[in-house]
Amino acid sequence: MSAVVFVPSFLAAGFAVQKVRGAQRDAALRGLRETVRATALMVDGHIQRSLGALTALSQSPRLAARDFKGLHGEAQAIDQPPDVWTIIVDAQGVQRVNTSVPFGSAPPPSSLVAPRIAKALASGQPIASDLYVGAATGKLLTTLAVPVRTPDGDRFVLMQAFSVDLWRSKAFEPTRDPTWTTAVIDSTGRFISRSRSPQTYLGQPARPELTAAAAESPDGLIHHRTLDGIDSYDAFAHSALTGWTIAVAAPVDSIEASATQAVAWLAIGLFSALILAALGAALVGGGLIRALESAAASARGLARGQPVAARSTPIHEVSALNQAFADAARVLAEEARARGVAEADRERLLSNETEARKAAQSENASKDKFVAMLGHELRNPLSAIAGAAEVLDRGVGTPEQRGQMLRVILRQSRHLAHIVDDLLEAGRMLTGKIELRASPIELAGRVGACVDAMRLTSEARSHSIVFESEEVWVEADPARVEQIVGNLIGNALKFSPAQAPISVRVWAMGTQAAIAVADRGPGIPEHLAERVFEPFVQGPGPVDGMPSGLGVGLALVRQLVELHGGKVVASATPGGGATLTVVLPRATRQGGPLTA
Repeated sequence: MSAVVFVPSFLAAGFAVQKVRGAQRDAALRGLRETVRATALMVDGHIQRSLGALTALSQSPRLAARDFKGLHGEAQAIDQPPDVWTIIVDAQGVQRVNTSVPFGSAPPPSSLVAPRIAKALASGQPIASDLYVGAATGKLLTTLAVPVRTPDGDRFVLMQAFSVDLWRSKAFEPTRDPTWTTAVIDSTGRFISRSRSPQTYLGQPARPELTAAAAESPDGLIHHRTLDGIDSYDAFAHSALTGWTIAVAAPVDSIEASATQAVAWLAIGLFSALILAALGAALVGGGLIRALESAAASARGLARGQPVAARSTPIHEVSALNQAFADAARVLAEEARARGVAEADRERLLSNETEARKAAQSENASKDKFVAMLGHELRNPLSAIAGAAEVLDRGVGTPEQRGQMLRVILRQSRHLAHIVDDLLEAGRMLTGKIELRASPIELAGRVGACVDAMRLTSEARSHSIVFESEEVWVEADPARVEQIVGNLIGNALKFSPAQAPISVRVWAMGTQAAIAVADRGPGIPEHLAERVFEPFVQGPGPVDGMPSGLGVGLALVRQLVELHGGKVVASATPGGGATLTVVLPRATRQGGPLTA
């Protein structure tokens, strides 16, 4: 579209520029012609002034009285030395006055001026000569000769001689351009004066094409190469008084320069306007293209199911199309969102159902394991009690043997009571019915007492329990603290091989107190590290048999520690085994909590 509009405009602009260029060149050539006419008028004006001065001199009474000495003084008054001087010659060709030399000096030979004197006397009219060499001065001269007759009938010729230097200072005034060449050419075609290289070309013939054109027309213009080898436009004109030709040659470049400058400004203006118009068209076209591209981008976004913005464009119809795309994308997005929500709900329900099923299966497996463990834990003491009771019932054996059976029944009864207590504690833990009776206690002493008690049990006979502590106070239930420490040590004894040491440590840790129980057992598998404190979950048993217990000891420890505002973590012991660490808030001796 832009090409269709602007190509004709550019062609028209180029045609207009060429027309303006031609008009400017014609105007420059007219100026050249006017310069030639002005120069010719200046030459004629100077000849006219000389003619008037000679006419006035011819009216002097001294001429009629043949007072040549007085005339010499009057003639000097009309001279323009050193370029113009006056000569008076009688009818016989004898110079009576020559202001170029003192009066009374020997006159120069008359052979050089005799033909011009004879011609002037014969015509009775003023005559301007062609170029010649003056006898008295040796200079290149031209003369203006005026024939006169005195009242007594004597005939004289009054002349003014002009050196070529005069025309260089007078005839070249209208042409101030240093690249132009101004010349005055006599009727024979020789240079009387020339502004460029005068010493080379004065007295030499001009270009033949110029003299030929001047011979055919009183004025005109030719295009030729000057003697200096410059491609020029040469305007010429004849002087009506002298018959000389005045020519002004202007280089083609100088003539074209003004035209080129005018054309350049016009071209700059035209092309600037066209460029601005093209930029405007490009902006409009670019806006149209961007609008269509925005619509295409909206369509692609709609096809991909992406959000589409209602892009605003300068074109109302495209903006409406973009709005329609945005509305459609919004509807599709809402439908996709609804499908996504439904799919997410379905996936969530399926995941919940799967997790619930896994949890149920895990709980069922834990329940089965717990029942099996509980049966095992109950069968062993009951079997022992039943065997001992049967021995007692038969009344056999020695008194010592019957006493031993009675002790078996007592020991297994206490073991059954411990199992029942654990089951009751687990029930209270699961129902949240455990209550604390907290008071400020010195933790190291309480843990040390519990360690001493555990050392006296049968389970600890084959182990050494190492205890390290520092004084630290906590706000806690003393019985529950003993229960926590007892369960931790009991767990360590249960999973440690014989003769393996058990380490118990109590220390202050900033605003907290810590209890750590470390064993040398099989450790805690990675998959059980997060679940070891859950009810009925147990790690691998000792290498010498099945684990004992119901798996509620560590779960009870976590519940009791959290009720005290602390936490319990399990970690690996350097060198093998597991370390269970309990962290409780510290307190002052008076019972107030410590602050950081």
